[in-house]
Formats: sequence, C-alpha cells, structure tokens
Amino acid sequence: MKTKQAYCKPTFKNYVIRCQGNQICKGVRLVYETHYKDVVSTKTSNEVIYACCPGWTQATNRSNGCNRAHCSKPCLNGGRCVKPEMCACLKGYAGLQCEIPVNTPDCRKHCLNGGKCLKRETKDTCSCPKGFEGQQCEFDITKPYCSKGCENGGSCTKHELCTCPKGFAGRRCEIDIDECKEQKPCDQICYNTLGSFTCQCKEDFVLQKDGQTCRKEDDNDGGIEAKDLEFEMLDKRLLKLETMMGESHKNDVSKNDLQNVYKDMDSISQDINTLKNKINDVENYRNDMYVFKTKLNSIEKKAEKVDELVLKYDRIKKCAFYNKICI
Repeated sequence: MKTKQAYCKPTFKNYVIRCQGNQICKGVRLVYETHYKDVVSTKTSNEVIYACCPGWTQATNRSNGCNRAHCSKPCLNGGRCVKPEMCACLKGYAGLQCEIPVNTPDCRKHCLNGGKCLKRETKDTCSCPKGFEGQQCEFDITKPYCSKGCENGGSCTKHELCTCPKGFAGRRCEIDIDECKEQKPCDQICYNTLGSFTCQCKEDFVLQKDGQTCRKEDDNDGGIEAKDLEFEMLDKRLLKLETMMGESHKNDVSKNDLQNVYKDMDSISQDINTLKNKINDVENYRNDMYVFKTKLNSIEKKAEKVDELVLKYDRIKKCAFYNKICI
C-alpha cells in the first residue's frame, strides 16, 4: 500500500544579522526541514513513520511529529529541556544545566556588616543593607570616611573632607597657610613655619612676650614699640620747636629764624597728615579683611554643598552599576 513517510532534509539558508555595531552581515547556515515522501509498503497499516531532525525526538512511538527536544546532559534542579541542548530553569537557578543557585548563603566572598552574598554565573556580589556600600559592604556611609586620610593633625568630619587645625587648609589639610603673607602678624620681620610663624626684630629692637611686638630700648620710658617710633620722632621735633619758641621770648628772633620755624611746622603738619592717611589705610585694610573672611565663609559653605552633591552622584553611579535602588 502507498503511505506518507516523514524525513529530515538538510538545507542551506541565507540569513542577515547585525554585526560590528550598526553594520549588517550576511551568512549561510545549515538547517533541517521536515519533508514527506510517498512510499509503497506491503504492510497493511496507516502508521506514519518519522525521521526526526538532530536534537528532536518523538515523545512516544505514536506521537504525531518530532516534538520532544533532546539535551545530551540532563537539566538539574527541576529544569526541563525545551530546545536542543537548552534547559529552562526554575526560579533561583541558572546555567546550561540549571546547576548554579542564584541566591544562596553558600558564597565564596565574605560580605561585611550584614550584607548578603548573591552568587552569579560570572562572579559573586554582595547586596549591602541600607547605610553601607562597597564590594564587601565595608563602607559605612552614615559616618565620615576619608579614603586618603587627613594630614597634619586634621580629622575626618565629612565624606572625603577633613577639618584642619589652625595653620593648615585643603581637603586633606595638606596646605600650610603662609601667615606672614596673608595675615602680616609681626611688627617687623616674619618667618613662615609649618602650621605657624615666628617673628624677629630689627637691630636695636627687642621682641616682646607676645612674640609679635618689637620695642626699642630706651633709658627714659623703658622702651617704645616699633609702630610708635614715628610718633616718637614727631614728638621730639615738636619739643624742639617749643623750645625754640620759648627762647624767642627772651631773645630777638630774626626773620630767617621765623621762616625756619614755619617750614618745620609745615613739615610736621604734612607728616601728621601722612600718618592719618596711613591709619585710614590700616582701617580700610581691616574692613577689607572682614569682607574677605565673610566671602570665604560663604564659599566654604557652598563647597560643602558641592561635596554633598558629588557624594550623592557617586552613590547614584554605584547604584546604577549594581542595579539597586538607593535612598
């Protein structure tokens, strides 16, 4: 009798695939197609005989077609073979044979601070609890942490930000402030040192107990401060003029003497005005310093806000990398 017999026919087919970025690549691959042919059999039977393609079998001898996939290695942990050499795994398992548990405490990597180890196909990772970050959950983000430490006695008070002792500045207190240049604390000579400064006096002057003031030795009043020396010189010139004026009542004063007196008085008046201008300059300098310090404080506050934003940005990047939700 004449019957239909199924058989598998190898066929080469063209295909198109995206490759090397946005380019289109063409290729040829071998596929197996099910075909049927007429056969003449001497047996009286309506049974159809199937010749299955590689990777497929009949579920039973009476199955209509080759509808069972074949996996040469068995699927483990409840997985089932759905395509040739491909297993569909239950939740919690992965791998070609579903042999890898995805969420298990049996982990090679040690997670700190209550972190849970997630075992992946490529590598193990730690899932950190709230308040901790890092590959092993080793960073407590609720406490200040400075990865490079603080120098010159500074203390870590915020994330990657140090509070510096007097005389130092910078994010890690690595900058020595030059007090001689910025503050001018000495009367005469100033030498900057690490975190501080020292003062010295010129010849004929003595450094006082405060370490900054210079006084000139004097037999009459026990010493004069360097900054008052100009006033002392003016006082002496004024005393000389008063003496000359007193003697003018006893002796006849010539026209030339009066002219010299007037010249000296004009000179003293000019010197006094010069000193007044210098005093005003000092006051203006102090006012400028106050304004500068106010602006500096404002800049430091803004810098702290920028640091907080940088920290948040770093946390967002880490969360994006680990595919977590950050709060």
